[in-house]
Amino acid sequence: MANEPIDHLGSLIGASRAMQSIFDRIRKAAASDVTVLLTGESGTGKELAAREIHRLSQRAKGMFVPVNAGAIPRDLTASELFGHEAGAFTGAAARRMGKFEVADGGTLFLDEIAATDGATQIALLRALEERAISRLGGDRPIPVDVRFLAATNESLTRAIRDGRFREDLYYRLDIFQIRLPPLRDRDDDVRLLAAGFLVDCAKEAGREMRGISGEAMACLTNYSWPGNVRELRNCIQRAVVASDGDEIQRGDLPKRLQKVSHVTKEVTFKLRRRLGDVEKAYVLQTLSDCGGNKMEASRLLGISRKTLYEKLARWKRDEEEETGDVFSLGDEETIPIEQPRSLEDE
Repeated sequence: MANEPIDHLGSLIGASRAMQSIFDRIRKAAASDVTVLLTGESGTGKELAAREIHRLSQRAKGMFVPVNAGAIPRDLTASELFGHEAGAFTGAAARRMGKFEVADGGTLFLDEIAATDGATQIALLRALEERAISRLGGDRPIPVDVRFLAATNESLTRAIRDGRFREDLYYRLDIFQIRLPPLRDRDDDVRLLAAGFLVDCAKEAGREMRGISGEAMACLTNYSWPGNVRELRNCIQRAVVASDGDEIQRGDLPKRLQKVSHVTKEVTFKLRRRLGDVEKAYVLQTLSDCGGNKMEASRLLGISRKTLYEKLARWKRDEEEETGDVFSLGDEETIPIEQPRSLEDE
């Protein structure tokens, strides 16, 4: 029987179809002890998903041990994960247990796994296959009973092509993958998340907040959130502190959000103009709405920043030159155009 739709799973919030699918995959992952690879952009909630897999699993009574490989100097990653014996290297004055041993009976979550070096990747592969680790400087294997979860915000296949990641380790990790969707693909969830964050942030700040104004909510729902859920929470936290009343207003939000509050714009074209001029006006209007933020504009247009820069450079060079086909439609007319969601690269 299919699970009934819910708007949250533990600390993960989302009523959108994308998040309902994630909730389902988390439940499936929790029902087994299989290795899971969590992928997605920074700020999408990969660690929260890992915690839910642990919480719903048979290992819930054991420890959940998170490790961020990107926050550890590369030469210390192996020691952090596998531990070391006294004298194993300069500064190793005493024996130290690694995170694998600490997580014995529970779950080890390794975030930013692509940041690990080749030697650590070999040791990880051996640990996953043999269910045993060796401390640095040690001469005997130590059995460990650990559920292993890994996460990355970059493409591991690209890292393999670049020679930065082992292909055999990738296949050992990619048994069951869960890709956390970016917030820009979860339009239905922005209101839900914002309301939840407002309650939490108001409580932290010791404020009583009634809600979010319609104008402010329009800013939130029309922004593309390159920083994803983490960025949304930070914006709400800032707005709570900045607000003079009990309701968040548009002016309480960061400037970058205030500039993209309208989804529909009117762009005036003179008919009998070239199709290229229509595209130019379309792109420039979007850039203006984003306050000149090219990263934000490229996201809204659905093109790469490189493509946007190339278009802008070409238009600057050819500003006075007329090219392309002319479409004759009559006299001048004002055409309302919806803020673009996608525009294919040339």
